[in-house]
Amino acid sequence: MPEEIKEKKELLKREEIKTMEKDLLKLREEEARKEREKIIGLKIEEEKEEKLAEKPLTPTEPSKKILPSVLTRPISRKPSSSEKIFIRVASIVIPLLFLALVFTSWYWYSKEMEKISLPFIATPTPIVTPTPTETITPTPGVTPEGTPGVTPEVTGTPVPTPVLSITDRILTWGYYTPKTPRLIDTIIIHSAYNALGGDLHDVEKVIQEFKMYKVTSHYLIARDGTIYRLAPNEAIAYHAGAGKMPDGTRKNIINNFSIGIELIYTKDESPNEVQYQSLSQLVKSLQQKYNIPLTNILGHKDISTTGKTDPWNFDWEKFNQMSK
Repeated sequence: MPEEIKEKKELLKREEIKTMEKDLLKLREEEARKEREKIIGLKIEEEKEEKLAEKPLTPTEPSKKILPSVLTRPISRKPSSSEKIFIRVASIVIPLLFLALVFTSWYWYSKEMEKISLPFIATPTPIVTPTPTETITPTPGVTPEGTPGVTPEVTGTPVPTPVLSITDRILTWGYYTPKTPRLIDTIIIHSAYNALGGDLHDVEKVIQEFKMYKVTSHYLIARDGTIYRLAPNEAIAYHAGAGKMPDGTRKNIINNFSIGIELIYTKDESPNEVQYQSLSQLVKSLQQKYNIPLTNILGHKDISTTGKTDPWNFDWEKFNQMSK
């Protein structure tokens, strides 16, 4: 009896093993079938893609080709050497351009402020030079010592009133021409001399001093009475510097509405006769042209707020009489 049971058990085991083998075989066949279907499906997809690639697209037909996912990803790459150089140059040039713009703006602003207010030239202590005297010829009569003999007689003729003659000597500095016409209603009279050495009345050296300080008046009257025009009347010349009108108005903008006239002589001298004559003729001409009132013909010291004292030793009563 026990042997029969043992045989049955062995039989059952063999049957189970056969069943398991069959199941494994089925599983393998199923997996192989699925794999074949998958391969067939991939081949079909590839054939479709190839047909779509070979088919020409019309202008109105969008491409239906499916691009691989690799091609649709955003491309990231390192910049080339030329791009690196461009970036470095831009990082240097852009700040320099900005600094240049700032400097240009500051320079323009400073120049505009100089146009409004610019101090005039300071002049050192002058050296006295003799002025010319009249010629004397002897005539019968009494000598200079009071004894009978010859009496000195003044035969030098009076200085004639000169006809207004102006020599153009237009400078390239010390003034600027505004875009709109300016109103001129004031004349400022100055005095200066050559402090660079040599002839104290040297016109060219006086002009050289003006250039050193980047200033000028509109007119310069030499010791021999010659009138030089240094800047056009329409220009705003830097001659008055910081100042205000005698009534306290129009402070530090006197250059804008005035004409400056410079006389060459030292602090220990006065304008000579021919200079007074030339000045009066010039002032009368400007008065008529711009309708300038007599009260607006002033000396530099009359409008200066920095202690200017020119025109030195100027005889205003004489000048006013000559200018009538």
